[in-house]
Amino acid sequence: MGKHVALVLTVCATAALLGGAAASPSRGNAGRLPPPSLRPSPFWFSVTTGSSNIRTLESSVWAITARSNPAALAPFDFPQNLLHLSRGAVFLWATTAGRGGANFTFRRSRWPLDLSSFRVDHAWEGQPAANVQQRLDWVAVAGWRLDVRVYFATQHPSERLLRIAQRELDRLLLPRTW
Repeated sequence: MGKHVALVLTVCATAALLGGAAASPSRGNAGRLPPPSLRPSPFWFSVTTGSSNIRTLESSVWAITARSNPAALAPFDFPQNLLHLSRGAVFLWATTAGRGGANFTFRRSRWPLDLSSFRVDHAWEGQPAANVQQRLDWVAVAGWRLDVRVYFATQHPSERLLRIAQRELDRLLLPRTW
């Protein structure tokens, strides 16, 4: 267990440094997009980029069930990190895609998000292995546009695994403005 905790702490430290490096003291918070966040849970590990004013770095939060292989929580090695996803685990990724309402890409949605409304991809570009299923939703909620994805290490997640994923989506918080 010690190696796993060390890996998670390393990933968290990297994310914190990256989020801090993205901040520009001279600009303050102008032009920065805050990431979505998650209410704390002892059953999940999560990391975030923090706010970003770098156009190529999306403000994101990633989470994985705590009983999973923590090597899967290496968001900067995506999608290869999904090869480490335990069969009974869930990986969640939520990104702030900008401000605005619904449009052709981002559909109007209710909050919290409902996993049953996500698009299910059994095969997708960049898929690291045939057993990895992606569920995604591009939504517009309360003036925010979000890209939210849920990954399973099985093409046939059990009802229990789907409930676990939904509970994590229920903990997802909209980005906060300053």
